[in-house]
Amino acid sequence: MRFDIPLDQLEVSLDIPWKESQQPYHTIDIYFDVVPSTGTLNLFVDEGNQELIPLAGGTHRLLSMGGFRLAQGGKMDKLVLQFASVTGGSGAYVIINSYNAWPQPQFPDGAFEGTRALTTQPYIEANIKRGLQFEVSSLNPTLLAAANQDTIFITGSKPVIVKARQVSFNGAHLTARVYRGSAYTGGTPIGYFNLNDQDPAAGTVNILGGATVSDPGTEFGAPTYMVGTDGVGNSVVGTFATTGSERILRANTTYLLMITNTDSVSQRVAAYLTWYEGETDL
Repeated sequence: MRFDIPLDQLEVSLDIPWKESQQPYHTIDIYFDVVPSTGTLNLFVDEGNQELIPLAGGTHRLLSMGGFRLAQGGKMDKLVLQFASVTGGSGAYVIINSYNAWPQPQFPDGAFEGTRALTTQPYIEANIKRGLQFEVSSLNPTLLAAANQDTIFITGSKPVIVKARQVSFNGAHLTARVYRGSAYTGGTPIGYFNLNDQDPAAGTVNILGGATVSDPGTEFGAPTYMVGTDGVGNSVVGTFATTGSERILRANTTYLLMITNTDSVSQRVAAYLTWYEGETDL
């Protein structure tokens, strides 16, 4: 089945004929006569219950990378394409084929006997290649005793997965806390960076420093208590140091990252944060 796709619409819904939609496996091929210079595409399927489910591998596809193929397991009554910020391009079309057996290549022979290796990559590496991994850092040369360093972190239209937070300090004690639904006034925007300099997605997060916090909100995570050696200057704490440990933040929500100097003297404090913006695949 071939469907011609207009690139000047934000959303295109394709109805799959009943006979094909009931097949258990499908391939979706997307092509362009002329590849757009910018723009993203999100793909969703409706399995017959009027609920849109993100298609595996179909989140925030960069149109500038050209056509691609995805495979879908399960019934597919509709395929929904959502476009954003498309510039240029023409002749877009989708070809959908349905099968009774899985159409993609299976594991190579010997993969589970130790005679053939499989190539894998961690999520952060994949996120960076897709332009969806971001980072920010800060340095406070003098955080006074008993003082707080408050950072307001406001998510946009996408949920956020914090992959790592690292804090380094040169004193004996420090505490980091996280809050949701914080109230504040003022603050100065803090710039952050995409780890992909070739095809970066625009970030939806806003970060503020120096805000006056009137209500920290609801604490939603365990405090991180940091213990170092006074004056050594090499105390480093990775908040999510366990493999697979990360923190998921809601979309359109205000958060507070609070670092408190619990030592009796001032300290130098540096912090680093890296996160992914978008839906999860689970």
